[in-house]
Amino acid sequence: MILAIASIGDIRKNEIFLWEILACALLSVAAGVMALYGGNLQLGEAMLSLMPGAAMILLSIITREGIGYGDGLIVLAAGPGLGLNDLVLALMTAMVLNGFFCGILLVLKRAKRKTRVAFVPFLAIGTLLATAVSYGFGGWL
Repeated sequence: MILAIASIGDIRKNEIFLWEILACALLSVAAGVMALYGGNLQLGEAMLSLMPGAAMILLSIITREGIGYGDGLIVLAAGPGLGLNDLVLALMTAMVLNGFFCGILLVLKRAKRKTRVAFVPFLAIGTLLATAVSYGFGGWL
């Protein structure tokens, strides 16, 4: 839900607000702690789930915000709640969807090579799909 809310600001202004990142982090850490105590998550996996977000922040620095800091921070915040497998699946889905969308924009000449496109909406869709796959689409599978 937080990613859906953050998507609106990312689309409108290419901004992710600090309160959205903090809310995502709080919920994610709470979910991670519950999963740790419930035996559904190992501490090592919880720590590894921070790596994709840290890598995105490093890429933000290297590319001079070609990838926004907010994108990296929101991925970092979502890591413990999703776990490494779901986070990687969500990121890969988001990147593929984003790539298709950008390709369509380029073909239709609605964007140029350097046009900035919001990433959080694709991350929200990827997270929704990754969560649905993890839980078997609510028992449908």
